[in-house]
Amino acid sequence: MSFGAHFKGDVSEVVMGHETSLMIEHGEPCTWTATTDLTNPTHTEIVFAGTASGNASVFESAKAALKIPVGMLIGQKMSFHSTASGQNNFSLFYYTDMKSRLYTIIDHTFDSVTKIKIVPALTQPTINSGTGDSIFFHSTGLPTVAGNNETVLHANASDTKEASLIDGFLGLASFMTLPDTKVDLHSYHVVGLGRQVAVQQTGKVHHMGGSIEMPLHSPKWLYYSLGREVVDQTACGIASSGSAVNPLKNIHPGQSHVDVASLTIKGATAAVGNYLLIKDSTLVPTTTYKAPDSGASSNIYWPNGAGLSSDAHHFEWAESSECRRISAIEQISGGFRIYVDDGWQFEHTTSDSIELRKYYDGQDDGTLSPEPFGSPHVGTNKKILNPVRRLLFSGETVPSFSIEHSVRTRDLGSFNAANETTIAPGSTGDTKQLTRIFKGCKIVEYELTSTVDAELKYRAVFDALSCYTDTGRLESANKGDRYTANRMFQNIATGLAEKKASGIAKGSEKPFMFYNGTISAFDQNLGFVSGFELKGKTGVEVFHTIQSNPIAETVNSDNLSTKQIPYGGTRNASIIREGKENFDMEVTIALQDAALYHELRTHIQRGGTVGATGGTIMLHFTKPVSTGSGTTPSLRIIADDYFITDLAIPVPDDKGLLFTTMHIKPQNIKVISEDTIYHC
Repeated sequence: MSFGAHFKGDVSEVVMGHETSLMIEHGEPCTWTATTDLTNPTHTEIVFAGTASGNASVFESAKAALKIPVGMLIGQKMSFHSTASGQNNFSLFYYTDMKSRLYTIIDHTFDSVTKIKIVPALTQPTINSGTGDSIFFHSTGLPTVAGNNETVLHANASDTKEASLIDGFLGLASFMTLPDTKVDLHSYHVVGLGRQVAVQQTGKVHHMGGSIEMPLHSPKWLYYSLGREVVDQTACGIASSGSAVNPLKNIHPGQSHVDVASLTIKGATAAVGNYLLIKDSTLVPTTTYKAPDSGASSNIYWPNGAGLSSDAHHFEWAESSECRRISAIEQISGGFRIYVDDGWQFEHTTSDSIELRKYYDGQDDGTLSPEPFGSPHVGTNKKILNPVRRLLFSGETVPSFSIEHSVRTRDLGSFNAANETTIAPGSTGDTKQLTRIFKGCKIVEYELTSTVDAELKYRAVFDALSCYTDTGRLESANKGDRYTANRMFQNIATGLAEKKASGIAKGSEKPFMFYNGTISAFDQNLGFVSGFELKGKTGVEVFHTIQSNPIAETVNSDNLSTKQIPYGGTRNASIIREGKENFDMEVTIALQDAALYHELRTHIQRGGTVGATGGTIMLHFTKPVSTGSGTTPSLRIIADDYFITDLAIPVPDDKGLLFTTMHIKPQNIKVISEDTIYHC
């Protein structure tokens, strides 16, 4: 083996991204045909047809080529739906309230057009899509489609340039373990064949036990830990002058697009990479285990209810404004369909207004010309101009995400249509790149900790449904990297605007430290805290189900699978769902009175009173700043409705201070942050 031929950690990249559903309506822009061999109805093949309108579409321009890397859809769940009255040719197979018809994609190929195979098979030989029909690819396990990427799909790996919108900065990760890929092996002894194992057969495939640890510098991972995010519509950057627009149709939770009549929004033209802010004053509860209270005048709610004086005052309702990045744009009948990088979490109506947001390279203070928007930016005084204010809280689900890992022997890019020929597979300059994407990841458990002279530290464990592997180097001819790996500092965060979007622009990348933190509880500031720990469990579990795999595995001359997800994905887990949510908290404190002990022995449940301060446990962290205008970056963690369950009072051998660790059991956690990130 030649010098420099080994994989190296310094040329290993790990990035993360949202997972987003995708709805394709008949004729918007493409159609499809479903074919089933009824003499042997093992599966149904769906073939797309038609042309897309422009490079920003979810399809390649002038092709029925869905901009999803080949094989990425294997194992994905999909369903058919009605979106309008019309022909509704797939009506017998629609997902309805009473009939949850779900289909599993077992193959995903490209041969001039995108083709997929699904199980169970449909019961009609040939069905052409018609008006009213739509295909819905479910979000869990589906990385966001990269509409701005100059995607090239081709039968030959060397002529491709496939990518997904997995371009998010992990954070200041000091330690990370990817989910372990493990294969169950069943061994069978047979009577009469001696003591040795007679037959071995592989079974389930698991992708579990991923972990990450980092000094926390943004609230991004708390979004994936809790589940829900809303923004302050009055503090989410600044829009230019001009008219907002309204959605053409109501927006439903889980939907990943919005239809508008025009791309001109607040005096600017919407483009891939911009952000959409939906301003919605509809209130949603921040707690589900009790009837939420909005006060006697029903005016106490986050962020700007008339009865809410500050973030230190307790609330149980919030406005449902949301902000998302534009991932693709498609011209449709009657206007435009704007796809976003993460599904909307709340219902929005045609009366809600939509505004545009954007990051700029300049030191924008909202007055620069010709830039029409006030871009969130950390100034030289380390304060935020045009900040984004958000609330995170628990929901029915937690979002799924994808983790992309690429490793190579040399610091060069992928070998495909986008890169040089000097690194072709088998050449002396070959990087031997290996790219994997762990799909359908969800947080299982997490913790926030801080001690004296340390940063606010976040740690999480997560599991995944499946693992996509770029197998372009295993193909028999025209080998290459089908997938173009995302590399944070080479092809993602190359400019200031991109660094702002990733949360690593200068001034915003520093972690929260203990010496800029305060802890309050029992209606007072706790002045002698030496450490705390907040643990959360989402109850996430993975489940394997019986799924058909009626097609043969494609292998190369070495009998290695060339499928990006082998065996139709049916050996992987098919469900990853949340269960019971639990929180635990510990606070280590120097004892100065007996009040805490009396709290314990009296079994008092503490909680916030709507509109008042105190009652909750509040951890408030800021970052160091100097004098001047702007907003201080901050993170406020609120624990509500809690008991003290343990308070050991020791007798130290050194006769010194008495430190005790309080064990606390909260029912609810909320997070309020002010930073430069439009969407976590």
